[in-house]
Amino acid sequence: MAETAGQRVAELRMRGGVARVHWPSGQRAAAPLVLWFAPDGAGADRVAGCGAVVIAAGLPAFPAARAVLEWVAAHPRSLGACPGPVLVAGEGPGADLAARVAKYAREQGWPPVREVDGGPGGIAAHLEKTRRIVEERT
Repeated sequence: MAETAGQRVAELRMRGGVARVHWPSGQRAAAPLVLWFAPDGAGADRVAGCGAVVIAAGLPAFPAARAVLEWVAAHPRSLGACPGPVLVAGEGPGADLAARVAKYAREQGWPPVREVDGGPGGIAAHLEKTRRIVEERT
């Protein structure tokens, strides 16, 4: 397992290829889980810096992207993430792939996903909004 900018990073070998897992630095509680599609996983370190466990899947073909989502959604605890909906996002052509994968999941009724637009900044805003809601409830 390597470290990049204080984050732990490891490869996750799957039938559809290799994805990289980025864990946020200094995270004590289970973090939200983000499935990130971007050329060569670009930007995944910035997304992990927002406090999420990030699966950087690159730009696989649609069937492989679906398989990655289904595997990730079935194994959040083994990745150190909370078992809530998987946040699905991307940059550039990865944003289009993320939208297709999220649409597929909604149509099938599983796995539970939440599509987030706006790249790393959109994810940061989404996570901050979610934190505020949780704090208000407690």
